[in-house]
Amino acid sequence: MAHCHEMKSGEVYICSSCGLELQVVKSCADTGACSCTEPVKCCGKPLELKK
Repeated sequence: MAHCHEMKSGEVYICSSCGLELQVVKSCADTGACSCTEPVKCCGKPLELKK
């Protein structure tokens, strides 16, 4: 599962249902702000780190 506070710049996350891919350009650590408590979702499922 992908929580925004765990995502790192340059990583790519993918939706296993529709194939949408998101690349992290700026992480929470880069900005110093993060307030998410839920995993980042698409199609009702958490995004997964692309391998």
